[in-house]
Amino acid sequence: MRRALLAAAGGLAGLALLVVRLRATYLVIRVHGHSMAPALTHGDRVLARRTRLAALRNGQIAVVANPRPTGGEYLIKRVAALPGDPVPKAVREVVADDVVPAGRLVLTGDNAEASFDSREHGFFHADDLRAVTVRKLEPRHGR
Repeated sequence: MRRALLAAAGGLAGLALLVVRLRATYLVIRVHGHSMAPALTHGDRVLARRTRLAALRNGQIAVVANPRPTGGEYLIKRVAALPGDPVPKAVREVVADDVVPAGRLVLTGDNAEASFDSREHGFFHADDLRAVTVRKLEPRHGR
């Protein structure tokens, strides 16, 4: 009986450790607004993996801390340029650089008319990068 209890406790501890590790690696984020339409629309949920700037690629959808005092905790935008890349033409109006500097990135929403992004904000700082989206999650039933 005691061995069974110890085995069960060990299994639960292992499961708890797995849950902690998964939560430290992945985020589930709900999309607010229409800045990423049609790829992502208001109410969509995405699975995102915590990452660093060196692991990003152009075209991926990144999650960054929202630099504005209003709105949600995160912004979800497409990576348009990384350090060393030319600054996209639409962003040159708000930044003086021709090339994205180290530690910075250019993010744009797919729906430019509804997006607060590098076209208005300029460069985003690598320290504000939280994750890269892995996939869109299926909607929950009843919600």
